[in-house]
Amino acid sequence: MSRDRQAVVWTRQSGQPLKMGRLYITDTECRFSYELDYLSTQLPGLGLLYPPHIIQDTTIVRPRTEFFDFLPPIQALIPPREEKNFQRKLVLSYLAKNGIQPTPGIDADWEILKIAGHGAIGHLDVFQSDQKAMEWYAASANTELFEISDDIGFSLKEMLTWFDQDADSLINIIGPTPSVGGAIPKILLSIPDTGWDNRIGLPSRSVSHGRTDVLVKFEQNTAYPGINELEALALDVHKAAGFAVPRYWLSDIKGIPVLVVERFDRDALQTPLFTESLYSILATGDADITHHYSYSYDAIGTAIDRSPIDIISQRKAGKQHLLKRLIMSLLTGNGDLHLENMSVTINNQQNEFTPVYDPTPMRAYSIHNMLSVMPFGDYGELLEKSDHPVGLVEAIQRLARHFHISPSQLDEILQSCLAATEGFCEQVDQLQTLPDLNKSNLIKIVSRVRQQIGAMAEKL
Repeated sequence: MSRDRQAVVWTRQSGQPLKMGRLYITDTECRFSYELDYLSTQLPGLGLLYPPHIIQDTTIVRPRTEFFDFLPPIQALIPPREEKNFQRKLVLSYLAKNGIQPTPGIDADWEILKIAGHGAIGHLDVFQSDQKAMEWYAASANTELFEISDDIGFSLKEMLTWFDQDADSLINIIGPTPSVGGAIPKILLSIPDTGWDNRIGLPSRSVSHGRTDVLVKFEQNTAYPGINELEALALDVHKAAGFAVPRYWLSDIKGIPVLVVERFDRDALQTPLFTESLYSILATGDADITHHYSYSYDAIGTAIDRSPIDIISQRKAGKQHLLKRLIMSLLTGNGDLHLENMSVTINNQQNEFTPVYDPTPMRAYSIHNMLSVMPFGDYGELLEKSDHPVGLVEAIQRLARHFHISPSQLDEILQSCLAATEGFCEQVDQLQTLPDLNKSNLIKIVSRVRQQIGAMAEKL
């Protein structure tokens, strides 16, 4: 029998730091209780399905499982248990330098959560204690923006103080700059609100004027050459189809290509907005969900319709959005539209999908050449009284009917997506950094899909 672990959860949704509640982990359960003072704020809580006005002073209790040691919104703050995850390796290395070497599993996750569970994507900040929370918020991020130059070591060191005030041990671990061999996949920074101009600073910890918090993606050009340029193109075509997309900038740091994407989980003053992935939301309500792809689009629509607590306030519009996202992913070669790549935010007391993020056409890379990571409309299944598996067109039509989307509404969605991606293959061919083989593979893949969807639209 081990001792219960305790932590505190804070948030800056009001513009000022507020304690939301207290977190406990026992040998068998994860428990969370809202602070009584927080209940009076009427702010959103831990997660969409844990609303403070309904939970009140009742303790939330969830049994620990093989897949979730924590409540899903808390689990989302911990980098996955993957050997190559940079953020996880970074924090574990820092802990080791400070004499802390937790055993793999819950012990490691707990130590990581205490160090890296604040300032991440979303509205939740987890700390070891209230004292640690107040110290972290008080140590406001340096307001100075640093010019990126050949000597960027100081800037990276400043970035690493996001985890702790003493960054020297981390600098020794990874060196003064990102390198191609060990490139940092993603880091959080801030830039001028006018846009990228090669000046960077720490992310915001308080209300900030004249700044924009961003996610910076370093290209791993051995495994995924050209991926940043490809994602930028995907953002453009989604914008053309009428989706909200964040601002972005393509650049390089020390010769390494970077994609700088404005964070959609912050408002104009860099105050955190309630943000939760569909994975976290649905796993909260369905214990059978074990991975970010262990669901179907059909089941998402059912959950939107039947949830006693609104997942999406405008349910019909939400299902149309979901179908349109899937059609766009098919037409652009993004087979990786899973539950982690779709999130919900609260805007004017309405639950709605966030702007599009991570829409990269991953089918350009042969190891990710899959039509869809999640099933839809019984695609590929041999149904009763049928001699042939369900094809793409039939699967889309089945999904639309399941969503109660009429043929005319489906036609409108298809026409919008087809128009937005009309020149997509030509745009792919003109990319500067995507290798020719990847270009030709992606063009062949999306051309075949486009032909099927185009013929389908003509018949509606």
